[in-house]
Amino acid sequence: MNTTKGFKRILLATDGSEHAQAAVEATITLGSPLSAEVLVVHVWNLEVYQRDGQWDVEGRDEAARLVIKTVASLRKGGMAAEARICQANSDQVAATIGLAARDFKADLVVLGSRGLSDWQSIFKHSVSHQVLSAVDCPVLVVRERLAVNMSEPRRVLLAIAGGSDVAPCVRAAVAAAQAPHSEVMVVHVAQTIFGAQGFAYVESSEEIQATMASAIEILKDSGIKAQGVVTHTGPVAQSVAEIARSWKADIIVVGSSRMGDLGSLLLGSVSHSLLHGTPRPVLVAERMKN
Repeated sequence: MNTTKGFKRILLATDGSEHAQAAVEATITLGSPLSAEVLVVHVWNLEVYQRDGQWDVEGRDEAARLVIKTVASLRKGGMAAEARICQANSDQVAATIGLAARDFKADLVVLGSRGLSDWQSIFKHSVSHQVLSAVDCPVLVVRERLAVNMSEPRRVLLAIAGGSDVAPCVRAAVAAAQAPHSEVMVVHVAQTIFGAQGFAYVESSEEIQATMASAIEILKDSGIKAQGVVTHTGPVAQSVAEIARSWKADIIVVGSSRMGDLGSLLLGSVSHSLLHGTPRPVLVAERMKN
């Protein structure tokens, strides 16, 4: 995925909720208005729109109006946008979004989220979590409106854990910080991680500094102002959310919860916990290819 010039092919999944407009605005903000293409997808729930063996024509027409309105909002914001209405049962909504994203070759999927109800835990089968499992590209989960418009500098907080998670995180942060004069705060929360049979892993200061230096160097090479902070206090998600609040971050970027190494397991938990603890949009980086 080449995100050095921002996200270019964005799939926006909309369900008509109160958070849908926030997701539209986030798409306009993070996309490249002069070159990005957006596919608006609404999954028509067959179990809802089919009643007593008959199609709910009124519901179908409502779905059509929803995607037409969303496309109009995107085009008004300068985005090239088209729409697609898909059909699926409730347990296939996320898989349908994933298929549409792959077919469209999306480099970003945007979802509106109601927050707690959508993200009870990594063990609950929410659409948002299932979409993360269904796609490889970055996924942006939006609860509230971004505080900036597409022409203003952005304050991007990048939470990293180290290891192979760093590269996709930095690429996502670079794409999110494309507005002129944007800056990135690289945050690492040092933790002792306990595994099976009492095994504990503690990062050395040398490892931490090397990870931070690598991320900041890539950001600066991309022409983005960057700084770093290491903290050893509190749960990871809580610490990241507090730093984002005090720094007035516009968006938080975290590692993928879809990988299996030690760092991504840590950040996988963080990505879910952040959606409980911050109103800020959370951008989960792409899945690493094996």
